[in-house]
Amino acid sequence: MKEFLGQVERNCISGALLLLPLLVFFILVGKVWKFFQNYGEKFAHFLRLDLVLGKYATDVAGGVILVLLIYLSGYLMRLSLLRRFTKWVDDKLMIFLPGYEKNKKEAEEKLKGRKKKPSTDLPILLKNGDYWQPAHLIEEDENGNAVVFVPNAPAKDQGQILIVKTNDFKKLPETTLGNLDNSIKSFGKGILSFK
Repeated sequence: MKEFLGQVERNCISGALLLLPLLVFFILVGKVWKFFQNYGEKFAHFLRLDLVLGKYATDVAGGVILVLLIYLSGYLMRLSLLRRFTKWVDDKLMIFLPGYEKNKKEAEEKLKGRKKKPSTDLPILLKNGDYWQPAHLIEEDENGNAVVFVPNAPAKDQGQILIVKTNDFKKLPETTLGNLDNSIKSFGKGILSFK
């Protein structure tokens, strides 16, 4: 009975951890869509689209405004100032939203429509003699070589760059770079639970 209750508790916690980011995502999408519907309604009325399309004019005009804004944002991303700001926001989101980094990479791969290449810039454990050291996988090639960055605790952005063989490290696919960096800042606290 105790084992059953433990399993129920783990399933409930896992379910909540899965549903919470999805719920936040759908709430944000709903708020964004409502925002664009408001302006879409005004735009549709201004162009008299509501006479032609009826009640769907608001959705169509809001969708057109959203697509135009996305296109212009992509165009503006070529400016280095906006690119740096977006990178800063991404770094903050990786810290505060679990799973953001993984979902972002998956979305980028789907949007770019390319084959999945070997995952890079991932957290790894690097074999160093008889012990393992936390590091970042930067790049891999087909010959079995890899470039890794070994940060010096507690600074996550200072360390050494090494070229190693791919069998000298193991990837931590269920761990985000944000979690690894937080662990490095706290001198390794929590690394034993990384997978």
